[in-house]
Amino acid sequence: MLINQTYFIDSCDDVELNIKRESKLEFKLTYDDSKEIEAIVCVINGIGGDIKDDLYISDYCARNYNVAVLNVNYHCIGNRPQTGAEFYIDDIDKMILKVSLDALGINNLPIDVQALKTYDEFYCVIDVINKFIERLKKTQELDENYLLYLSLGFKPTKNEYQNYGIMQTIDVLNALLYTKTKILKNNNLKVILTGSSHGGYLANLCAKLAPWLVDVVIDNSSHVTLDNNLWRFVGFGKEVDYIKYCSAGITHIFKNVKFAAFD
Repeated sequence: MLINQTYFIDSCDDVELNIKRESKLEFKLTYDDSKEIEAIVCVINGIGGDIKDDLYISDYCARNYNVAVLNVNYHCIGNRPQTGAEFYIDDIDKMILKVSLDALGINNLPIDVQALKTYDEFYCVIDVINKFIERLKKTQELDENYLLYLSLGFKPTKNEYQNYGIMQTIDVLNALLYTKTKILKNNNLKVILTGSSHGGYLANLCAKLAPWLVDVVIDNSSHVTLDNNLWRFVGFGKEVDYIKYCSAGITHIFKNVKFAAFD
């Protein structure tokens, strides 16, 4: 019979930054208990995905092969709107907005940038600015193709944070070890890690931190060099160049405003 079970276990605290974990580690295991399981296939999601995205893959592999399929909601996996993240603004976002308005010469609008506290307030202000820019375009004071570039942040679910893979990788390893020893109770199972983009990066990092545990890595287009936009995930991109080093670009909220978003 096909088993599809979700587990919640204790995982690691962030010892490096001395931050206590506030939530359990969630992972899903799919396998056919009538088969002799030979390996664990861990499908590691990239940014913008979670364990809900791999239901078909898990089901297909478990039905057709002698494998158990593991999917892990690793640390800070909910860091995009489609996985539950919410927008927020910080002091740098407000500074960028103020400097941008000054550069445009827009200082006659009744806007107190420093008084903004929530994304909803920020949204209402940008709505006014977007309409103001549209009027400037109609009077040909601005080029028709002009876009105002601003920044904002993603507030991840579970009050977690992006630390570039360390906590995430340890979560995947903890889920693998728990599955081997506590659920399937077979330490001799082969471990196959597969992931794309950020998931591929985490698969490689798992093999680096625990080479004795990982047998195969299948990496689809992970970000592994600074040449292919790895800068977007290193951190401090907003402080260095918020347009060039943004984590994600958002283009369709307003016609005349483009947001560079950060986690």
